[in-house]
Amino acid sequence: MSPLTTSLLILSALLISPLHSSADTLSSITSNYGLTDNFDFTFPDETMNSADANTWIDGKWSLYYKKGVDWGNSNIVFSPDPSTSTSTLVRRQESSTSSTTRTRTRTLSASTSSATSSTTTSVSSPASTALNGQPPALRIEYPQGSYSKKTGGTQFYANPLTSSNAKVASGSGNSTTTGQYERMLLSYDVWFPTGYAWNQGGKLPGLRGGPDPRGCSGGNETDGTGCFSTRLMWRSGGAAEVYAYIPTTQKNFCSQSQVTCNSDYGTSLARGSFSFVTGQWQTVRLLVVLNEVGTANGIVELWYNGIQALKFTNLVLRTSTNLNSVGGMFFSTFFGGDDSSWATPTDQFVYFRNIQMYAGAGASNLTGDKATVKSDGYLSTKMSGWGMLGGLIMGVMGLWVL
Repeated sequence: MSPLTTSLLILSALLISPLHSSADTLSSITSNYGLTDNFDFTFPDETMNSADANTWIDGKWSLYYKKGVDWGNSNIVFSPDPSTSTSTLVRRQESSTSSTTRTRTRTLSASTSSATSSTTTSVSSPASTALNGQPPALRIEYPQGSYSKKTGGTQFYANPLTSSNAKVASGSGNSTTTGQYERMLLSYDVWFPTGYAWNQGGKLPGLRGGPDPRGCSGGNETDGTGCFSTRLMWRSGGAAEVYAYIPTTQKNFCSQSQVTCNSDYGTSLARGSFSFVTGQWQTVRLLVVLNEVGTANGIVELWYNGIQALKFTNLVLRTSTNLNSVGGMFFSTFFGGDDSSWATPTDQFVYFRNIQMYAGAGASNLTGDKATVKSDGYLSTKMSGWGMLGGLIMGVMGLWVL
């Protein structure tokens, strides 16, 4: 063995071994945060075109609106697992008599936000029905030229863990509880095909809550009384972050090094703390624990392939008891961005599987600054050292896939 080979092996051992030892299992996360209840989003055992996929999701996934997905009906299919198939092509039928057929507007230029054409929604089908022994994955399409504005991707809000089912875990050390789910974990696997064109960025599913089910996205800011949202986002080259609509008025919040506030849109938390890769499954787990009203002690934490990539411990996610729970999964995914510079340059697809939610009662019991006082104290951001290193290594090399 050459000296160079020996040196590389030693370096690999130094870098990789600690990542193994610092990995957090799903069971340890749910136990540590008192997440007592869970829901698995069931998948069919066969491929489905978009009409049948909408029917499945409407019937199985407890959508908030009770009337199907919010938009992007024809961009949803259940397709063969991409790890067993190289086929990502889409077939479209020009019309459908299915009850899920909708009329939609597609705007593909930035000249105006109004409609440029109106067509009957077509039905999308997977290019193959061969599952090769694996269950299908949920495939979302982003048509060429699409960027936000309901032109590509999809959006819906699922809250299968309703507040009436919340259980107060007396042994979890929660300082306060309303009897609602004030803490929730969303876990899913995501696959970006090889050669994926990231452009400037796009949104991925996350968590949301509050009595306003439609706000906290698309530039609708929040004062913490009606809603919050915490989606994931990819940026250029696959750089990742948590993209949040949360109150930003707490003094010194926006001046933190890992916080990027936008006066018109959401707040980026720990942008580039890890990176998505292409051509393989990767697992993300997003945790939200609501703050006590009046105290900056809310939590947003994310694990990428089992490694902590970011953790914010002193956040103001709500300012009123009207926002009394984390409601559920905000499945919101599209390119953008609000103008055509964000648009996907070609038809593209992202795949999802193993979608799960875990929930528990009780607000954060961490010590925090008073959220209602403009003090000199700041909202602290804790970035795990090994989480940052792990995210960097995995993002560049794609070493770990769980």
